[in-house]
This record gives sequence, structure tokens and C-alpha cells, in this order.
Amino acid sequence: MKLVSVNFQDLPLDRALPFALRDASGRLLLGAGTTVTDDRQRQELLEQPLFAEEHHCAEWRRRVAAAMDQQLRQGAALKDVVRALPDAAPREPVARTLSTGEHWFELRSRLDTTLRELRPDTDWRSRLQELHARSRAMTDKRFDESLYYLVYEGVHFTEHYSAHHAWITQVVAERVARMLGWPQAEIDSLGLAALTMNVSMLRLQDQLAMAHAPPTPHQRREIDTHAARSAAQLSGAGLADMLAIEAVLHHHDASTDNEPLSSQPPARRLARLLRRVDIFGAKIRRRAARPAMSPLMAARQACLGPNGQPDEVGSALLRSVGLYPPGSFVELASGEIGIVVSRGRRANLPLVAALISANGDVYAEPMLRDTLEQRHAVKAAVLPERVKVRFVHEKVLALAAAASRLH
Repeated sequence: MKLVSVNFQDLPLDRALPFALRDASGRLLLGAGTTVTDDRQRQELLEQPLFAEEHHCAEWRRRVAAAMDQQLRQGAALKDVVRALPDAAPREPVARTLSTGEHWFELRSRLDTTLRELRPDTDWRSRLQELHARSRAMTDKRFDESLYYLVYEGVHFTEHYSAHHAWITQVVAERVARMLGWPQAEIDSLGLAALTMNVSMLRLQDQLAMAHAPPTPHQRREIDTHAARSAAQLSGAGLADMLAIEAVLHHHDASTDNEPLSSQPPARRLARLLRRVDIFGAKIRRRAARPAMSPLMAARQACLGPNGQPDEVGSALLRSVGLYPPGSFVELASGEIGIVVSRGRRANLPLVAALISANGDVYAEPMLRDTLEQRHAVKAAVLPERVKVRFVHEKVLALAAAASRLH
């Protein structure tokens, strides 16, 4: 993927973007077809270097030149010629053409905006409901791909920390709740609680993710009281789901972890699961002051109950994400290093796309490895800092999709 620099001011700001915008590393910032309407988002884009894939950018410039030429032939004034833009290329609605990664990038951005406007005089509840429904639709069809992007982004980047953390918590918590056989109404409330549990310290979370110093005493007080303040803010903003509010209120309370889930009232069960998934998501997130913990270690720690052994919640969490979740790196018995692309038959048997050979050479194309085979068994989790190789996510995920079609 060859990238070229683009100037955001040269793009049509009141129309859909003609191509995807990326940062210098190639990471997607905005998908093709997105219309940038938020002033804060526009300012962020203006303040950073932007890039696009060369062939997409060249095609757009060709179409702009053709539009300007047509204006000249029609005798248009020079000011109209230089502002000429081609007609929008026919395309399917954006929601149906986004890749999985683009889909989650958009959801993260929109959730961030929605939570910042959580007040009684806004339409935040309907907007949150729409985003929640879109997340469900995506994870019902592409759970492994969704987990792949959420985990990979979490261990590599710090932007929009709070919104990203909310999504991975919602996706994993709802999956675990289904595995535990909970009623759909409780799962609905659980998902809503996951998305809103940190709303009272949204800005603080984002700031701390970028900070190199530990929290100040004032910030520590905000952290320690955020559960109660978030519950109060949700109630004050008009949320009618009392089960979700109570789960938010207690999502850091570990006092009932020794009790069987079946003996606990619904709100306590939801809060207990929420707390455990919250721990998992926080540990795999990179922050400026520290690298991310390997998803293997995070999963192990989040799965343990008070006695140091996996309990009901922990066992279901482990089965839901696996010991080596999609989006994490592993070393195989063969000496190869690769990225997990989907969960396998058991928690310790994922499908892996090998990226680096045993002697350190980078493969021109990723190679699918089934870790059920002894020669490709997972030897160890690998921290992302060790993997100094660029690769195309769509290519490695296509390997898993092809393998699933064969079975």
C-alpha cells in the first residue's frame, strides 16, 4: 500500500470523502464516503498530516481535472473553474460498504460524540440505541473480526481511549452473558451499562491515556467516585433503565464475588460481569505511560476469582475471547511469529496468520496456521513491540474467512 500526502483543505468538506484518509503509518482515520460534519473532528484533521492510497488519490485528481476542463469548455469564470468538483461517484450506502475496521472506527467516533452530549436536552438516548444496535448487528455476523480490530487497536493506539474501551467492554460482556444463558433483557441492560459506565470521567480517561505522569490526587478522587457520578448523570439525563444504572453504580464493587451468580440479584450479577470485563479491556489498552499487557496475561488475570481460580464469570470470559484473542501476536512452535485472526476449537487453539519466519524473514504474504497441529502450536504470547512489520489487515482476515468456508 503506497501512500501519498493529501491536504484536507483541498477535499470537499460538505460532501462524502472521495477516498479513505490515513495517518503516516497507514492506519485508517476516516473511511471513503464519510462526511465530516463535526467541527472538532475537522480541526483534528487539519492539525495532523494526512495520507491516502496513491491509486485512490490519483483517480480523484483525474476526476477533478476532468471537471475543471469541462468548466473551461463551457466558458465558466476562473473562480468557478478552480472550485470545480466531479459528480459524486455512484456508490452503495456507506453503512453497507464499510469494512469491519472502518465500521468500528466510525462507531468509536460517534460514541465519543454521543457521550459528550449526555444531557436531558439532547437526543443522546436514541443515538446511543442506534449505535448499540449497529454493534450488535456487526458482532452477530463478525465477532472474531470485530474482536480482532478492537484488540489490535487497543494494544497499539491511545486515541479516543474511553469510547474504545466502552466498545470492547460491551462486545465482550454481552458475549459472555449469552454464554451464561442470561435473559435478553438483562443483556440489553448490560450492554447499555458497558457503554456508559465511565461517562462521568470521559475526558479524564482520554487525558490520562495520553499522560506520562500518574494521576494527581484530584484526578484520583474523580476516578474513585466515577461509578456513583456516572449513575447519577445517567439518571439525571433521563435514562429509564434502572437495571443498567444500578450495574453502573456497582461495577467496581467486588464484595459479592464469592457468592454464586445464581444467588445474586440481576443488577449485582451484571455489575460483577461488567467489572471483570472492564479489567480485561483496561489491561490490554496501551497508554502513553505504559505499554499494553499481552492479551494472554490480561485474560488470565481477568478470569480469576477471589480464590485465584477461574470462577463462573472467568470461565465464560475465557471461552468467549480465548487465551489468545484475535488481534494479538503469538510465537508458534515452528519459531514463526504471527497474529491471531480467529478463535479456534478451544481457548488455546486459535487460527494464526504467520507474518515472520523462524529465521526472522518477513513473509511476502501471510500464511495461515492452524495451531491444532503440533508443529504450529502456540508457544508463547508476543508483545506488540516485538513485531516490527507492516501488514494489511484485510489480507490476514481473508485467510480466516477462506478457512471457515472450507469447513
